[in-house]
Order: sequence, then structure tokens, then C-alpha cells
Amino acid sequence: MRKSVFLVALLAALSLACNFSFSTANIEEAKLARDEAGTEQTTVFDQADEFYLVGQLGNAPDDTKLKAVWTAVDADGVEPNYQLDEKELTGGGDFYFSLSNDQLWPVGAYKVDLYLNEELGRTLEFTVEGDVVAEAPEPTAEPTATPEPTPEPTAEPPLEPTEPPVDDETLSRANEALSDNDILTVEATEEPEYEPLAFQAEPYQHPSGAFSFSVPEGWELVNETDTSGTFGDDNSVVGAIFVDVGEVLSLADFNDFVENFLIGYVGEETEYEVVDQEPQPDDSLYVAISYTDGETPSDADFFFEQRETVMFVLLFDTFTYNELRPTWDEIIASYTVDADAALAAAPATVEPAASVQPTVAPEPVEPAGPVAPAGKGLLFYNNKTDVDFTIDVIGPTNTSQTIPPGQTREFVLDPGKYAVNAHSAGGKYYVPSYEFEIAAGQVLYDGVQ
Repeated sequence: MRKSVFLVALLAALSLACNFSFSTANIEEAKLARDEAGTEQTTVFDQADEFYLVGQLGNAPDDTKLKAVWTAVDADGVEPNYQLDEKELTGGGDFYFSLSNDQLWPVGAYKVDLYLNEELGRTLEFTVEGDVVAEAPEPTAEPTATPEPTPEPTAEPPLEPTEPPVDDETLSRANEALSDNDILTVEATEEPEYEPLAFQAEPYQHPSGAFSFSVPEGWELVNETDTSGTFGDDNSVVGAIFVDVGEVLSLADFNDFVENFLIGYVGEETEYEVVDQEPQPDDSLYVAISYTDGETPSDADFFFEQRETVMFVLLFDTFTYNELRPTWDEIIASYTVDADAALAAAPATVEPAASVQPTVAPEPVEPAGPVAPAGKGLLFYNNKTDVDFTIDVIGPTNTSQTIPPGQTREFVLDPGKYAVNAHSAGGKYYVPSYEFEIAAGQVLYDGVQ
């Protein structure tokens, strides 16, 4: 079907300078409380209290890891920044951690750090107050650790510091202090949210007029073709691309388009997982994927929508997703498309055009060299880099190969006009998208120096 040709063509046009990694998982809510349900929210605990950390993860796949690390920052008789305990859960949705002590907690300042997939996602500070002067805990004893509900914790490390025995008079005074919970309880303040980055004064407008979106300050133009535009920095990239598929797609064809696009984006040899997919009020489709390119875990967000016969795709790729999520939201809000401009810039029917020479000019075939199969052309690509290099060839014959360092691969192609997208994982090398034509019986050579 005609749409498949244009689908792969638009993938070649979107040449990304580097590979990025992020996770769609985020900490939607986290608060300290005196109870598992989180109804007694507080940041001031009594010495006999059990600490609870209650919250919720959003967009979290089943293998998401969440770890809580409890620390006595500045407590009476305790070494500064003494780590009390750490616990880890696996999964998404609602969560809670708890920390208890057989004796009284020393008065002072505490904190709990939440790590989402080994990255610090949030820090909640709290204090312990009371009338009882507790002695410094001995790091050899172990307070009671309350078991966690589903998802099951992957480990229950022991909690080190405890209190020495307390006499009856001290316990009585502590119980009296507990009766004043209403006085000591204060509402936990919301953790500061990440702010969106500052944006350039004017949104980026594609030369065709087909789309526009806001660009953060400091992000530079990575690549621009007749049907795409991408910007980024060392950690992130945002881009948009469009293609006229020549018809209004059915739901099944729309889903095929999305699937083929994602396969082309990560490469035919790379597996990916859809971690979120949700139709939007404006009839676009949001898709978030997770994949591994080489040894680097990566994630990407996409918005797919069809206006008339034009498919538009907006994408975002970053190492620091949580921090940049507000920025991404601002970009989404600024994104506009114009189907008429897209139709004028890239009509569905592609007429034969004069050859555009690739980065490395084709060389004539040696008399004793390879011969193309009948009715076909041959393209040889030599990888002269020191890493695996992926070559996507898009046109009448759509194909992709990953070439090891120092090796050559051949592409058997039907005659016609093609686009090439060449890149290595991680962005060490890449070749901006270019076009060429090949005739029946013709042999071309291309490579990366």
C-alpha cells in the first residue's frame, strides 16, 4: 500500500544526532503520615511514632523500582546524616513505606529520599519532637521494620540505630506527649514541582508552514528536511514530522502506521515495549515506549494524528524525563499543525526527480565487480567507523541493516528514488538524511568516513 512507502520515508527524514533515555514513570504524590492510609499527614512526629511514607506512581510499568532511604540528618546523640534504613518496592500505582523503632526516636531533623529506578526523584524532610531526652541510638541494634503491602518489597534491610531501654517514668512522659498529637501535627507542604525551561522568544515554524512548536532556550536545530524538524541539546531532543499517506486511514491502518513507525524508529532488530497508550481529546494518539539500543535503556513519547490525508507525528526523547516533563507539556501545548500546508509541501504522489547526490558520491562499478540482479540495482555500504552503523534505505524497496565496524553490506533495490538515513547508537556518528536514484543494473557505493 502506498502509505507504507511514505511511512518509512518519514522515518529516514528524522535523523537524530544521539540516543536518549528516559522513563515515563513519575512520582505523582508522596507525603509523610502517621498511618498507612495517609489520613494523618504530617511532617512533625512524636518520639514514639511510626513513620509512614505514602504516595502514588504514575505511568509506571511493572518493573519500575522505587526505593526509600531514611536518614537521621541532625538528631540528638546520632552521627550527622546517619542512614537508618532503606527499602525497595517493584511495581506501579499506590505505595507506602514505613519505619518503626522499638524505643523512642531521638529528637531532631530527618529525611527520606525516594529513588525512582535508581535516580533521586524526591526528598521529604521531617522532624521528631518531644519532651523526652533520648540517648543516642546504638547502631548495633535493630528497630522493627513494618512489612509493606503489594507490590512486595524486594528487600528488607535491617534498620541500624535503636534506643536504649527506657524506664517506666520515661514511658509515661512519652505517652503523655503522644496525647498532644493534634498540637504537634502540621500539614506536609507539597514538594516543589519542576519548572519548565525558559523558551526561545519565537516558536519554531517549519519552512513548509505545516507545523510549529516552542523550543527551549539553548536547544539547537539538529536536523531539518522538507517534512521534518528536530531540536535538542546533550540530553534531549524534540521533533515533528509529517507525511501524506494519500487516504484517510481506517482504525486498523492507523494502528499499522503507528506500529510500523515505532519499528522504524527503534530499528527492525530492536525490541520495544509500549508502556502507555491513550487516545487524546483532539483525536491524536499518545504512545510511550521503552526500548534498549545497544546497552542503553531508552524511552520515547509520541503523538500521532491524521488531518485529512496527512499523518503528523510529534516526538520527545530525553535522559531526564521527570525534570523535563513540565517542559514537554509546554511544547505539547504550543504544537500546531496545518494540513493544507503539509499537502502542498509533500503531495502523496511522488514524481521522479533529478538525482540528489549522497554525502559520498557514487563510484562507477569496476568491470570485474558485482553485477546487479536482473531488473534490480545494487547499493553497497561500507562501515568505516569503529561502532555498529545502522543504514535505513527508504523507497520502492524499504530495508534496513546494521553493519558491524569495517564491514560492507549490499542492498538489492528496485529502480527508483530513495532516501537514506544512517546513524550509530548513541549518536557517535550519523549522516543527515539524503536522497539518490538507482536504475536497473546500476551499482552504487556509499560509506561513512
